Amino acid sequence: MATFITPTDDFVRYGDPLRGGQQALLWRFFEPEPRGRNVYRLTDGTYTEVDLRDEGQIEKIYHGGHIHTITAEEQAQLTAAGYGAYIT
Repeated sequence: MATFITPTDDFVRYGDPLRGGQQALLWRFFEPEPRGRNVYRLTDGTYTEVDLRDEGQIEKIYHGGHIHTITAEEQAQLTAAGYGAYIT
């Protein structure tokens, strides 16, 4: 079986160096780290990374920052949706 790792944002800081104070003194030494994005498979068969207010539209959630074991069918669907580079 294949695995799917969701896309990441590599510019996330866990502290705000622009706020000043002791927090800025500490966090200025740390580089931004990656944060996984959630990928949602909707009931109409499409995929999105946008958080939806109507959870009834969501068929499956691939949580960001996790490794998901996927079936061959899911692999084909994710590849067709443009997520082929994140599948191993």
